[in-house]
Amino acid sequence: MPVTTLIRRVLNRSNTLADSDDVARAQLDGASASPMPAAAAAFGSADQDAGMATTARFVSSFPNNSGIYEEPLTSGGGDFADALSMDSGSGKMPVVEDEEKDAVEDLAMLEGQVAEQEQIAQDHGQPPRNAGFMRSFSSVVCIIIGTGCLQIPYAFAKTGWIGVIIVVISAFIGGYTGVLTIRCLYYQEGRRLHSFPQIGRAAFGRYGQYATQFFNYLYSLGTTCLYIILAGQFIYQLVSTLGVMVSKKVWMILVALIIWIPVAILKQMSEAAIMAIFGLLASIIVIAVATTMSIAQPYTKMHPTEPAPGTDVAIAIGIPVALSSIVFSYSGSVVYPHVEASMKKPKQWPNVVYTAMGFCAAAYLLIGVSGYWAYGTAVVSPVLDSIPAGAPATIAKIMITLHVIIAAPIMLLTFFLEVELQWRINAERLGKRREFTVRLVYRSVVVALVCAVSLAIPYFADFLSLISSIACVTMYAILPVVCYLKLYGHKIAPWYEKIWMGVVLVIGIVASIWGSVDAIKSLIRDTKAGAPA
Repeated sequence: MPVTTLIRRVLNRSNTLADSDDVARAQLDGASASPMPAAAAAFGSADQDAGMATTARFVSSFPNNSGIYEEPLTSGGGDFADALSMDSGSGKMPVVEDEEKDAVEDLAMLEGQVAEQEQIAQDHGQPPRNAGFMRSFSSVVCIIIGTGCLQIPYAFAKTGWIGVIIVVISAFIGGYTGVLTIRCLYYQEGRRLHSFPQIGRAAFGRYGQYATQFFNYLYSLGTTCLYIILAGQFIYQLVSTLGVMVSKKVWMILVALIIWIPVAILKQMSEAAIMAIFGLLASIIVIAVATTMSIAQPYTKMHPTEPAPGTDVAIAIGIPVALSSIVFSYSGSVVYPHVEASMKKPKQWPNVVYTAMGFCAAAYLLIGVSGYWAYGTAVVSPVLDSIPAGAPATIAKIMITLHVIIAAPIMLLTFFLEVELQWRINAERLGKRREFTVRLVYRSVVVALVCAVSLAIPYFADFLSLISSIACVTMYAILPVVCYLKLYGHKIAPWYEKIWMGVVLVIGIVASIWGSVDAIKSLIRDTKAGAPA
């Protein structure tokens, strides 16, 4: 029978029994309630009249309580466990009449149907909600902190010490727009969107979806290209010192093959949790090594006969360009919907994203301030090329290479999950064997294309600036604010928040336009100068 009919049947029985079972309640002396009244109370709190008693309603802190996520209760816990629990005083089940036994059987049937519905949802590509705070935090930080930290000192060389303020402001913007992104997923009561493209469609129709998909996919695939370029560059530098003369492009192809392995195996974002934790630890090691070596071996110690490169308080002309690079260091918006979808307690999302941004800001200030102080205007991107060669630099390059290889599949998974959801590539429609084959083939083709683009544009700094200016800034600062205002209306926010939204939009637009122009000029100049070794 339908689930809603089953619920009403259980509720009607429990209410009738509650009115006629005074003797049974007297025997229990109020020590424990009859299981069916307890179940009725639990169901009643979840919208009994609307037939929504099988869902646990998560009401976030969204404006007007309009963001509601409805999730089936899992068997063996929550209200079901309370309703069917044993009497704590006697250690025995309460006396149950025949009709109550029927109702308990109905509840057991209901639990089975809920479990079946959850399995169907997973077959459709919706991950189970089993990620705790630390796992979600690790996934966000692993994507955010990555290679972006390596160019923070270079960004300071473009802006001067005012870059410290930009790093802090960018962290606040990243946390705020991260919260707005998830609010947009819940704009419609009783329904959750799954991805950024769906937010774009809900806000601006079909063309909004296409535009959002363009920036979303450009960010996901472009960042993966950056990872392949950087990993190939570091491996080339490491093995060259050992006398292994293999082209950098060969190492980039090898990196792409290594990335392909988890891409072919992993199906859901939750399966990459362990990888995210290892990636986070690798990033912490890299930041610690770079910071320590910058302080211990500054430019004056490495080149005692040369004058120390200077530092500036502020360089106005370099702020827009450096801003786009700093923004890239906080970008992770495309991953947020998938991370939040796997959270056990989605109401904790604001805490997760703000904690992640605070952690990244502290790390960036460490590596940025120490690197700029040590090498001034002579610092290069990535900063590991500025510190002296030796065991610490080698360890840092190995760690960042491992991080890149770990983070790239997570970044690609966001792209793959959205494509598979849109094209219904799931076991229910195709069958398990055919679904695996289709998924493996098209994912392999995508990795091959990403590798080909990486081989064609092996200029890390220029490519980083271009991707961050076009895609990252748009996804990070512009689209979340614009879509939020379109979905909720401008009246939803107080005047001071509207001012903050305006500041975020201005920063995003300036950084995107100015940064894109500068990155294209640098890319053209370096291409004409010839391919690197």
